[in-house]
Amino acid sequence: MSAPELVQPAVEGVAVGAAVVWAGDPTPRARVGSAVEEHARLARALARASRGVRDLARQLPPGEAELFEPEITILGELGPEMLARVDAGERPEDVVISATSGLTTDLLDDARARLLDGLAHAERSVESILEGREGDLLLVTEALTPSVVASLPAHVVGIVAAAENVESSVSGTSHAAILARARDIPLAFALPAVVRSIHDGDALVLDATTSPAHLWRTPPPDAVAAARSRHDSWTQRRSEEEAAVAAPLAHLDVKVHVNIGSLLDRVPAPVEGVGLVRTELLFSDHESPPSESEQFGALRALAARAGGAPMTVRLFDAGGDKPLGWLPAPAGLEARGVTLLLLHPAIVERQLRAIVRASRQADVRVMLPFVTLASQVAQIRARTGGALPVGAMVETQHAVDGIDEIAAASDFISIGTNDLSAEVTGRRRATSALSFDARVLHMIERVVVAAHARKLEVSVCGEMAGDPHGARLLVGLGIDTLSVATGRLAKVKLALRDVTVEDCRRVARETLR
Repeated sequence: MSAPELVQPAVEGVAVGAAVVWAGDPTPRARVGSAVEEHARLARALARASRGVRDLARQLPPGEAELFEPEITILGELGPEMLARVDAGERPEDVVISATSGLTTDLLDDARARLLDGLAHAERSVESILEGREGDLLLVTEALTPSVVASLPAHVVGIVAAAENVESSVSGTSHAAILARARDIPLAFALPAVVRSIHDGDALVLDATTSPAHLWRTPPPDAVAAARSRHDSWTQRRSEEEAAVAAPLAHLDVKVHVNIGSLLDRVPAPVEGVGLVRTELLFSDHESPPSESEQFGALRALAARAGGAPMTVRLFDAGGDKPLGWLPAPAGLEARGVTLLLLHPAIVERQLRAIVRASRQADVRVMLPFVTLASQVAQIRARTGGALPVGAMVETQHAVDGIDEIAAASDFISIGTNDLSAEVTGRRRATSALSFDARVLHMIERVVVAAHARKLEVSVCGEMAGDPHGARLLVGLGIDTLSVATGRLAKVKLALRDVTVEDCRRVARETLR
């Protein structure tokens, strides 16, 4: 067996089965009719596509059906423009490809696939290629769309999809990944060349329980048996972990909350709290700033799913390497976080109004990203009219140096260990977050001491909190709340369940040395 390909995991799990290769876009027909004929052909494709989305949605549970509502709107908005271009002499296939070339969401990709299918008068459905195929199967495709995932039968146990940029393909906004996760189908993204090297019927093993994930093609029988054993062990372990983490960690006097970046993220039940709502991700696909009503509705929906648990809402965190098109920095000025927000008073005031409204019906507080000065906290507090608690994120050495003043102005403190570690070590966030650099740990300790002196709670919502060793270390440094990705909740709580505060302090002392 050759060495496995390294691929990017999107949904955890182990899958073993035969490859089913799903073709790309249908070949456009050679004949081009009159403008009237081509208009009618595109109109039929639009009607067929809209009908197909509605039919699919009717077959899904309500929560999943809602994922496809925006696609119906997309088709309705694209239709008149595309028909006008065909009337002007353009070819329908070219118009469809051009109108959907941005592919800012996989729902737009889904609409594109449906329209091209309709224009080709050919069914390119997954059902047709799966017909007569038995046993466990892995779908291999260069064009994964939500409709494809939603239509998969139970014997499709894994998915390998192509992506030019595999890291961006596994973001929380991917509807295909959300549906795969809901169906418990392991999913990984690979470079197009890797996907094209797989032939229909090839035996495949996908292990997406690690990052990077591993993909074997045509493995020998003993490797398949080992993979099946890993699958059984992983499934059993996950069930045991989820059952074991319901109780709070009262013996450590520490809370474990979850981070949320999408309305579709799973909120475990019961949950102690939502420690970070990444509001910029909720609306990252918008071309203009979200309205107050949109923001209020999103926060109310999240609060309802949290079941009354406390929720910390971070203001839009943009700038630097996280640009938002509708929240730009002024020309020639580098600004990020709350500094950038204060340069857009209308946007920040609209967001604060939505958060204050949500706080009247739920346990909500507001957190400011990338705070550098105590005066920034004071400015935001003034805009809320004192209606809710206001906390500061400490993410830079400069903020650590000013922690006494920042703590004096704040109701709580959160430490963004990803950015702090990157600044101190001079490395990228992805590679520095779990470095456990002693300089960073001393800064965390300094922030905790200053905040606790004012009886303020201190939380950490970076990658360090989601690592079992990092979680023990942070508890040993005096952190009150850890906020982690949903998929990390069980692992972190299990890592802390059987240790004492003194055990954690010992870990901290040893690491600091």
